[in-house]
Amino acid sequence: MRRVVVFHLDSLHHEAPERLGLVNFQRIAERGTRVDKALTIAPWHPTVSGFWPLSTTSFPNPTTFAGSVFLRPWQKQRYLQHSFAGYTAHIANSQAYRSLNPGFDFTRLDDEDSDEDNVRLGLRQLSEHRHLTFMRLLLQDTNAVSQQVANAPAGEPWARDIYGKGSPYPQVVRRADALLGTFLDGLRRMGIADDTLLVVLADGQSRYGWHPVQAEDSWRLPLVFAGPGVARGRVVDYAENIDIAPTIAALAGVPAPNENGGSGRVLDEVRTANVSRPDVPRRIERINRQIVEYLRLEGWMRVHARSYPYVDARLMAAHNGLLTEAQFWSLDRIDEWPQAGSLDRMLQDNQHALAFLHEALRESGAPPLPAAQG
Repeated sequence: MRRVVVFHLDSLHHEAPERLGLVNFQRIAERGTRVDKALTIAPWHPTVSGFWPLSTTSFPNPTTFAGSVFLRPWQKQRYLQHSFAGYTAHIANSQAYRSLNPGFDFTRLDDEDSDEDNVRLGLRQLSEHRHLTFMRLLLQDTNAVSQQVANAPAGEPWARDIYGKGSPYPQVVRRADALLGTFLDGLRRMGIADDTLLVVLADGQSRYGWHPVQAEDSWRLPLVFAGPGVARGRVVDYAENIDIAPTIAALAGVPAPNENGGSGRVLDEVRTANVSRPDVPRRIERINRQIVEYLRLEGWMRVHARSYPYVDARLMAAHNGLLTEAQFWSLDRIDEWPQAGSLDRMLQDNQHALAFLHEALRESGAPPLPAAQG
């Protein structure tokens, strides 16, 4: 293996490759290993909380390249690109990803560039820098139509449905897939396709449009590994976004960017040797489900807190470290998540906090939390 290219198709829904007939994505999946159910941490994107010093983009992006949900301020964060010697490049048509720039030798993040511009530049970088060892290449145009669907007026037949009649989403996605094909053809023309590890992924997309955190398909990622050391035609049952960086590092023979309590694992299942992992812990999936439960429960309690003061008092106690043994590691506390020490401790603390709130709601006499729909 001479180089790694992470080809990021922003806002690609996990069903799109089959549903929209994305031939180039499927070509890569056939000659590599695809993950059937790849999940990312909930794709929240606040700019008014403690997350802002950590990253300028949504949770999946920095945690994927850190290989951990425990983040440091982005100027100090160690990302996957830091593990590679040689020339490295970061190309994306959005300034939102600038917090991922540290460690790259070349960066171009220009909102005015098109997806076509990015692919041309990526191929030029590979042609002009034969010692290039790592590249992140992102196509952003699909994100605009994704948000357009999410925010469309109710009269549009495709409002809140990326696959709805007349939706602009399929056309833009197919164009992105065609550009993936252009990139693959360029690798072959340069004679570097066979010694390039190619990882194709996204960062969360709901059928509703954009990536609302309580929509479970927002957590799903299309994910394919193809190239040296990767099994051909294999399907892996489950993976998490924090597994991507350590897996790339293991295949490339470089150190993982982070090995801390929030880190993912190496996906041995994608390697040529057939390794079975039947008992994979699904920590990201469990944390996401806890987050959804917490959002529903806390919201319901706040609605009724005025009429049931006991609810208000217990909500306050739940946020007071002097009164309760564990508080919920919520989306607005991601800058504090490293204090949990491990993902297992996060899960334990979250379950304790949820039980505390459920008990408070029962004891208050307020209406019970309705069952979740869908």
